[in-house]
Amino acid sequence: MQTTGIVQGYSAGQTNDENSESLRRMSGISSRHFLKLVEDQGQIGFWSLDFANSHIVGSVGLYRCLGLEPSRMLEFSDLVKMMHPDDRDLNSDMLITIQSGQAINREFRVIRPDQTLRWIQNKAEVIVDAVGVPTRAVGLIIDVTEQHEARIAVEEGWHSYRSLIAAMAAVKWRMLPNGKIISLRNWEELSGQTLAEADAWGWLAAIHPAEREAARLLWAECISTGRPYAIDLHVQCIDGIYRPYLVRGAPVLNPNGSVREWIGLLIATAARNATDGGTVDDKAMSLKAAQIRAARALLNWSIEDLSAKAEVSISTIRRLEHDTGKAIRLHHMEAIREALEQGGVRFGYDVNAGTTISLTEASS
Repeated sequence: MQTTGIVQGYSAGQTNDENSESLRRMSGISSRHFLKLVEDQGQIGFWSLDFANSHIVGSVGLYRCLGLEPSRMLEFSDLVKMMHPDDRDLNSDMLITIQSGQAINREFRVIRPDQTLRWIQNKAEVIVDAVGVPTRAVGLIIDVTEQHEARIAVEEGWHSYRSLIAAMAAVKWRMLPNGKIISLRNWEELSGQTLAEADAWGWLAAIHPAEREAARLLWAECISTGRPYAIDLHVQCIDGIYRPYLVRGAPVLNPNGSVREWIGLLIATAARNATDGGTVDDKAMSLKAAQIRAARALLNWSIEDLSAKAEVSISTIRRLEHDTGKAIRLHHMEAIREALEQGGVRFGYDVNAGTTISLTEASS
């Protein structure tokens, strides 16, 4: 008995004695044993087609994939008839294609006799005669239902994720660790800045002046540590009003653990949005009641002094310093901060974006 190519490959590289023993043990094994092993391990079947009569000779696995009795005679047209109606027109040319000598690799749905729906991948190669005329085709079908359903589930999950992000995020951004912006969707509509203007840290110009340094320092820390970026900032919108946003970002890692890029969102905080009158909840401001009192104490200013310097009413400053929770107009808050800074107070930020207060050297 002649050995198959598989057996010959198995014996390569062995000694003569080892070859003889291997051939003796495998002399009763044919390629059919290996094909059966492949079919038994998965949803796969093999077939051949004679172009002269369009009859399909199929393996047991082929009939199992199609849900047919192995005793049934099968023609290529039967496979087309089993296709889902929506896939039939797209694949009705398979026989003509392989008869012309072209290989095929198609994926389609079939409805089996028990009315179950399965996804099938059909691959075929063409065999030609001595003068190059196609005479037969050999192929295999693979039941890819589980893979296809998993792919659909992933795609649906991705579309759902994108829809959710689109519904909740005012801006979606991607940025390299060095600050180079890859994309900044909806930013121009929100702030009026173009992508070119926002690149290379230009976006900081749209952040409230009191919060820019904190945003920059926190970004530097996150780049160093790789931890997610999370900060609440006021963004100057295209109408000139500063509105509060949650800025959230996370690193995307390379296989070696290094950061490839950062992705993130700006989410509007509706409960703290500025009104058309230009007011914001003073709890959202970077200067709190205690900080204003501390800054005033460093300058040895009374409320009346601050009122005169900032040109803000005494009642407004008292309301702010007592943290009544009532809305304070943004331009009032900016005037108070500017007056304190001109008086010699320096506002800074620690690594946790907390506000620090000190006097400049000229004032100390």
